[in-house]
Amino acid sequence: MGPYRDTTHSHSVQPMGRLRLVPWSVAFTGVLIGLVVGFLLAPSHRGGDDTYRGQDLWALVPSGWKQEPLLAPYGTALDGWFDLNNPADSLAVRATAPAGAAPQARAFARAHGLGKATRSWVYHVQWPGGRSAWEVLYKEASVFTALFEFDACSPAIAMTVTIDASSQSSLANEEDTLPQGAEPVCDGAAFSSPDRADVAVPLTLPSDP
Repeated sequence: MGPYRDTTHSHSVQPMGRLRLVPWSVAFTGVLIGLVVGFLLAPSHRGGDDTYRGQDLWALVPSGWKQEPLLAPYGTALDGWFDLNNPADSLAVRATAPAGAAPQARAFARAHGLGKATRSWVYHVQWPGGRSAWEVLYKEASVFTALFEFDACSPAIAMTVTIDASSQSSLANEEDTLPQGAEPVCDGAAFSSPDRADVAVPLTLPSDP
């Protein structure tokens, strides 16, 4: 069962940066059909995913995608993958503690931070099992992007899942599945004391003689 997108509370972020409810004018309906229907009604994920389990986060990754080395400061775990046959198709999962702003605020900040010529759509997404997220859909140059913001763990760790694709159909094949597989390791080294960011430091030190 796929996620539920609350289109009644969707927003279009206009190029000038002003937020308003998605207009249902005749002119915009054509754009909406071309973009939103392609995102929401395309066939489900093609299958063949692998589960990545790192020391700080877990993720669902399409089989055959290559992991790329990404660096992140203490307090953040960051992993990324891309399709060797089409490097424009990629996945990045970021976990940051403390979470800071709420997922909705982070999503709208991302939408408003895009270039002035970029139109974006923000949706509230409800996944099976009860978790909710905020999704930002946009296109820059020839790359289609779906970005998801949600929180996990207690105290909260901010999760950001970014999926880039070379086509609407490729994005639709991934956006309904991959974000749901992203989870932080709540007591992972990146979110513990600075010393624990070094896995060579044991959790329990030997007692003094």
